[in-house]
Amino acid sequence: MDTMSPFSVLNRYKVKDLNKTRKVINSVNTPREIIIRSILNSVGTVCSFHLELLWPQKHSKQKIKKLSRQRFFLTFQLEGTHKLNVYTLNPDFTLDKALRELAFAQFYMKVRGIIPCSASVKCPYPFTGIINLNNKPFPVLVIRRGDSTSLLRHFLKDVDNVLIIAEEFKELNIKVPYRITTDDRLLNKPIHKAFMTPDGIVEEIPYLSYPG
Repeated sequence: MDTMSPFSVLNRYKVKDLNKTRKVINSVNTPREIIIRSILNSVGTVCSFHLELLWPQKHSKQKIKKLSRQRFFLTFQLEGTHKLNVYTLNPDFTLDKALRELAFAQFYMKVRGIIPCSASVKCPYPFTGIINLNNKPFPVLVIRRGDSTSLLRHFLKDVDNVLIIAEEFKELNIKVPYRITTDDRLLNKPIHKAFMTPDGIVEEIPYLSYPG
């Protein structure tokens, strides 16, 4: 893997719109298409390596390209340090929002591979999404390099807990209980070992580990 996260603002991506139209075809014909539409509604934006998990490896790229041509979703290409094809149902695509949703999608896809869960990007600022684990909602805050964190205490004052995804580990001056992970840990560590306490100690989450 490259040292820089594919979800990092430092990639200095240029966005190429691969859509002939910003209109998405609403028909859903197969169980896999239902799953993909559900994922997109849950996390907002995904990239190719998220959806490739849903097919046998030798068929995945071809199947995704076919859905793109059929306008099952909107397709944008990000060109920078990495080159990514990303998919969304939202015609109002912005790079900043997409990178945060991609980090959130990485978290969600790893969790849903182990236990039933649900997620939504319909949430108040400054959160990127909410994930429901064991029937408990956890707001997810995605921090990118250059974000000011000085006002977080104000925005989080009425929150019971929060999960944070950052480009790199950092200690935050907030009073709400939180656990933090990084893009690198989400990409390369088992999900039950991905999160840390505010002082950087890895905290294993047993119910997110594979049985046995």
